[in-house]
Amino acid sequence: MRALLFVVVAVLAGTGWYWSRYPGKWIYAFSAAYAEQRSKLRSRRRDLRAMDKEAAQVERTAKQEADQAEAVYRQGIRVLEREIKALSDPGKGRLVKGPVGDITLYEHVVVLSGQSPAVIPLVGLTAVFRSDPVYMIDLTEPGGRTRRAKYPRHRDPDDENVPFFTSEQLSDFTLDILNAAADEHDFRARKKTRLPQARKELEAARADTAARDEALENFRTICAWQKNNPRRKTLQADLDAERHRWQQLTGKMPRR
Repeated sequence: MRALLFVVVAVLAGTGWYWSRYPGKWIYAFSAAYAEQRSKLRSRRRDLRAMDKEAAQVERTAKQEADQAEAVYRQGIRVLEREIKALSDPGKGRLVKGPVGDITLYEHVVVLSGQSPAVIPLVGLTAVFRSDPVYMIDLTEPGGRTRRAKYPRHRDPDDENVPFFTSEQLSDFTLDILNAAADEHDFRARKKTRLPQARKELEAARADTAARDEALENFRTICAWQKNNPRRKTLQADLDAERHRWQQLTGKMPRR
């Protein structure tokens, strides 16, 4: 029963829609006697609809090209902005290793916890591993200030939760610190030359709007031309003339 009701509603809706396209008495919309008039009106509508569809596709393509040019322009700027930020304000950088006891090694700094916490820049930093009387790593800054992290030589059998590091692990970690300091030296040298160059490139990238502006102007030109397309105006006039003929026949003006 529900299926039948659905079919009936669908048929009535379809009939109503079709009648709204060809308004007037029933005979004008459905009788074979007026099939030619309906065909002419339908043909004019179809021609204009095809023209509008083609115009919309051309405009969409031009809009996509303009959007792509804008995206490329902005992406180039974002890449340089991120590079400049990373060079001028690198922060701690990525985690390299740790924590190993009180020392955590990052890309640009060493973070020392414990009783005398500190954040130590890697540039110019030296690290020395010692094993007497306990395991220890000495961190010496360029100015001579030295900080020391101590480690037990033997694992505490009563507390297995306390991390224990062998002499080999601590020696390797010391090398990691020294290598990170060497990398930081290279980073600072590259920053000295690359940062001003990147800033100039950013200024040039912001000013170079030619491709973006050309694509946007092309989109605007296409939209303006499509709006005043003489072919579309002709098809629209033909449809309006056919609509008026239908109105003269039926007394009802059909929609476009």
